[in-house]
Amino acid sequence: MRDWIEEQGVVVVADEAWATVRVERKSTCGSCSARTGCGNGVLSEVLGRRALELRVPNSDGLKAGDRVTLGVRDHALVSGAVVMYLLPLAGMMLVPILLGWLFPGLADVVLIVAGVAGFALGLVGVRRWLRSQEQRFQPVLLGRQPAATSVMPASATGRLSGPGA
Repeated sequence: MRDWIEEQGVVVVADEAWATVRVERKSTCGSCSARTGCGNGVLSEVLGRRALELRVPNSDGLKAGDRVTLGVRDHALVSGAVVMYLLPLAGMMLVPILLGWLFPGLADVVLIVAGVAGFALGLVGVRRWLRSQEQRFQPVLLGRQPAATSVMPASATGRLSGPGA
């Protein structure tokens, strides 16, 4: 695995302390054979392609219009995903099992409600864990391309020259 998971963005607002970076959400739909059976495809249809705005410390003198590369450590993202999926699932399964073991003969409805409560407790646990680990998930500025160099001036023909033109 690489050390960083990277994403490109554009600075929309910057002051001396903080910069707000807009990152377009990307979907990998269409790039694999799963397409219709993929939860990512369904999720991207529901959420749409809205932009995400992140605040990052502005220690490098970022200005509005600068293109930046942000990164999050890959092991932080993987451990976060494991906790986010497994803790609610464990709560949903273990709470009814424990109640059924402690109180044999409980009605199925009670065990179902206990499973929902265990799931909710797992979500609360995830929220607390994420808050305690907030610094690990803070995006870090990995690269910067100042706004002045991202678009070259128009030539005599009126066409733009430079990257992406």
